[in-house]
Amino acid sequence: MKKGTVDDEIDNIGKWKKYENRLSKTDLKLCEPHLVENSIYNLLEDWNESKKDIFAIADFHQKFEHIHPFQDGNGRIGRFIILRQCLENNIDLIAIDDAYNKEYKESLYKAQTTGNLGQLVQVFEKCQKRLDEKLQSYMSTIEQVLKEDE
Repeated sequence: MKKGTVDDEIDNIGKWKKYENRLSKTDLKLCEPHLVENSIYNLLEDWNESKKDIFAIADFHQKFEHIHPFQDGNGRIGRFIILRQCLENNIDLIAIDDAYNKEYKESLYKAQTTGNLGQLVQVFEKCQKRLDEKLQSYMSTIEQVLKEDE
């Protein structure tokens, strides 16, 4: 996806960030590049020891986004990890879409600056419900296709 880009030219794809990065429109101080590897190691250790529920996913996510380990693409990777954690732990999928994007960013910032996961978990639950509703609207089509394949 990034082949032929500036990141490709400077050998910056799929590697920990080399330079400090910042989030636009926020005063949040992200992890310094030389601390990334150890921070990710500790994050994974904490995850492995945690009870796997929506609170653990929210906590992992806010910490991952605060580490911001890559030069680019951290948000996409972080949201992909959420989906994977849901699948691996039999938790309803959390898919953040435009309907909750602003609320997600605000609650993520709050979690990162205060440690309070409550609002982020609420947004995740809203996203789960929205995805369930979307899937329900497609169920009749899915059932029809399955019957045709029999």
